[in-house]
Amino acid sequence: MRNRLLWVLLLGTAAISAQGEEASIQFMSRAEASAALTDGTAGAYYAKLQLAEMRAKTRLELKDMDLAAAREVTKQAFAAATEDFTEGERAALREAIEAMQPMILAQAPLYARTPWSFIKISDTIEGGLPHSRGDSIVLSESLARAIASTPAKANLDHPSGLWALLLHEKTHVLQRKYPQLFVSLYTDVFGFRQAEVTPPDSLLVQRVINPDGPIVEWIYPLGKGDSRHWILPDIELGELNHPKMPADFKEVALRVHQVDGSHWAVDEKEPVAMLESLPEYVGAFPVKSELFHPNEIAADMLAEILYGGPKENPQHELWSKTQMWAAKALR
Repeated sequence: MRNRLLWVLLLGTAAISAQGEEASIQFMSRAEASAALTDGTAGAYYAKLQLAEMRAKTRLELKDMDLAAAREVTKQAFAAATEDFTEGERAALREAIEAMQPMILAQAPLYARTPWSFIKISDTIEGGLPHSRGDSIVLSESLARAIASTPAKANLDHPSGLWALLLHEKTHVLQRKYPQLFVSLYTDVFGFRQAEVTPPDSLLVQRVINPDGPIVEWIYPLGKGDSRHWILPDIELGELNHPKMPADFKEVALRVHQVDGSHWAVDEKEPVAMLESLPEYVGAFPVKSELFHPNEIAADMLAEILYGGPKENPQHELWSKTQMWAAKALR
């Protein structure tokens, strides 16, 4: 393990400006994080949310509310749930990122050049799961505490957990900043196709919006010849009144057909199947978790490629194809 560079600890939330090839890191204060989650374009996220998923994502009952009122309460709940990082949490994240910097600089300079920004939030929000919003990685209170409590040496000697998490979420930041960059990965390498699909209201009320893939627009072909058809991977809730996140989430495939041009519709006769019940789709990718959006598939695969950990299904042909794409696209 290489010698670690010395850090200059800055007060407040000012970014750590990179000297030469060092990383730039920012830890948002509660006020900054609240604004980042709700102001301006960040507010568009809440306009997509359905009532049941807002209950899951906030643990609020939201009784007798219409969508507009529930969305406003949800937005305010996110704003009120932000927290300040402790110095121990900052130090652990700084150390891990600094240790990764030479590795990602060599393999994917775009990751190394892009500043790191972190938001800390209560476990009550988004089921406590790590995710990204805007240019920031959002960590729950429990996860930030766990990162700080694990000895730094263990984090650095066994990076598969922390490094994979950070690189996964950093990929989502890049997907948001450079959406067109990833189109060729999803289409030419993964085999998806972009399409505009509006589910019927009966399915829309069950939909869950993934903050790391809020636009559900990627359809995938299954079968050959006369049996060829297309599916739209998505997430739905199985329980609408008292949903738990992520326990009540279901990864589904909506069977769709083309209406005209880029417009597609959900089939009425066979609208939904469980994604895991489609071996052709599941087998198309070497990773087996979060197959409901190419953003997630890419984040899992690129994280494994960049930190050099053991790969799932290492002989799968998609590894080499994705690595070739990354070598050109992530410079």
